[in-house]
Amino acid sequence: MSGRILAEVEVFGPRSCHVQPHADEEWSVSSVSRSVTSAAADPVIEEFTLKGGDGPPSVLQTDGLNVDHVFAYEQRHVFQLSRAAGQGCVCERIEAAGCVVHEFTADTESLVVTFLVDDVPTLREIVADLQSEGEAVKLRRLLEDTPTEADRPVVLDRAKLTSRQREVLARAHEMGYFEHPRDATAGDVADALDISTSTFTEHLAAAQRKLLDDLLDSC
Repeated sequence: MSGRILAEVEVFGPRSCHVQPHADEEWSVSSVSRSVTSAAADPVIEEFTLKGGDGPPSVLQTDGLNVDHVFAYEQRHVFQLSRAAGQGCVCERIEAAGCVVHEFTADTESLVVTFLVDDVPTLREIVADLQSEGEAVKLRRLLEDTPTEADRPVVLDRAKLTSRQREVLARAHEMGYFEHPRDATAGDVADALDISTSTFTEHLAAAQRKLLDDLLDSC
């Protein structure tokens, strides 16, 4: 068993992707493939497939890039574009970490990539890096090739928490609310946050419920 991890990550509003903007209300991107030479000055050739609509889709001609329709089959249309390398797009960031993108899909709001990664620390670094490329990043799926279920890692998706919920959790942890015995009461933490005790407990319960959903879904 390799122990490697299969991760599926969603990036909302990717900034450097030249493929995702071609998705619209009728057509979604179902796959992407790329051809890259060893010379840094050579262009990257990308082919992407649109599926889902009726009739031939129209694509954007943006950033001075020519997008050519090169093939059609079974209600799918393949397009090709040429662009400069090293633009910091999602796929390039994942590849820079030594991983290969296995699947790529996109709609009008986000793109989803699936890739294998060696370990959880590397995955966390990739997710942290992708946060500078998109408006938000969500870990959608995590599978590990391990001998036993007990060996499976659990990665909690902090993006599910609101900023207030993260603040409540962080302050409660900092003040020792989760210690046994507790170093601070709910009232102490609420006072430090300048909120009522009932508001503190509501935020805490909501945050814990979201994190437990991730934890139990991974079991």
